[in-house]
Amino acid sequence: MQRRTLLACSFAMSPLAARSSQAQSYPSRPVRLLVGFPPGGGVDLTARPLAQRLSERLGQQLVVENRGGAGGNIAMDAVAKSPADGYTLLVGNVGMLALNPALYRDLPFDTVTSFAPIAQIVAVPLAVAVPADLPAHSLAEFVALAKSRPGQLNMGSGGNGGIPHLAFELLKRRTGIDVQHVPYRGSAPALQDLIGGRVQLMVDGYNLMRGAAEAGRIRVIATTGQQRLPALPDVPTVDESVAPDFEAVGWQGILAPAGTPEAILAQLEAAIEAVLREGDLPRVLLDQGQLPTFLPRAPFADLVRRDRDQWTRVVRDAGVTLD
Repeated sequence: MQRRTLLACSFAMSPLAARSSQAQSYPSRPVRLLVGFPPGGGVDLTARPLAQRLSERLGQQLVVENRGGAGGNIAMDAVAKSPADGYTLLVGNVGMLALNPALYRDLPFDTVTSFAPIAQIVAVPLAVAVPADLPAHSLAEFVALAKSRPGQLNMGSGGNGGIPHLAFELLKRRTGIDVQHVPYRGSAPALQDLIGGRVQLMVDGYNLMRGAAEAGRIRVIATTGQQRLPALPDVPTVDESVAPDFEAVGWQGILAPAGTPEAILAQLEAAIEAVLREGDLPRVLLDQGQLPTFLPRAPFADLVRRDRDQWTRVVRDAGVTLD
């Protein structure tokens, strides 16, 4: 009887033992890091230096894989349906995780229950930029120009319903300007049309705009956080310029499929914390106009839930649709 009991216990514990063994050997092969937007966009520009440094720390390559489309939903769906073994991860942002549930009907996943948050990696105040040849050297001058040409100026964004779009809609309401929103299939093509002067305004992450700004092809005239960006100390905030108490800040973080073993999640969380606190990655992110912001699993999960509730109310109150 004792032998049978021990044997039964052995079989009952075997799945747990298998998960423990898997976690101890993790990672034993390359890890995919899915980005829900085309190469060259703000999320992609965060993912690549992070992947490089995590590869060095974990001893296995993290391969960035761009799965653009549907506001990041294609990448999220792929990760949600992947094996929960730590070998497929997601770079998620506030638009994907907090806004999309309010914008898309019948999503095949739930942004809270289908994923296991691992860590927040950055907070992302946005930059407000215009073409270099536009006669507006400050946000106040742009507002004046827009009011003198109602309905004639355009703002390009990476798509309907994202944080850049909602930040722009909030700016319109606070300043009373009539500027048309032009959504693109990703931020990178919108930036190209800003450089070419086909749109006259863009609101997005500074990491996307940095190269064009430093080359003098566009002009950053404001940022959307409450504090000035360390990378742009001479550029005032919207709050300082034209709209007191204005704030619109995004974030990005790393997630795994729900059900991923706790030991693997903890290992990834520790590795992310280490690369965000050590070496050159914090400076790389600061130079891109992002704020390295580590939040561990539980607080990051709370942030996802809280922002999903908050931005759902904003989307519905503003009547934002994807049509």
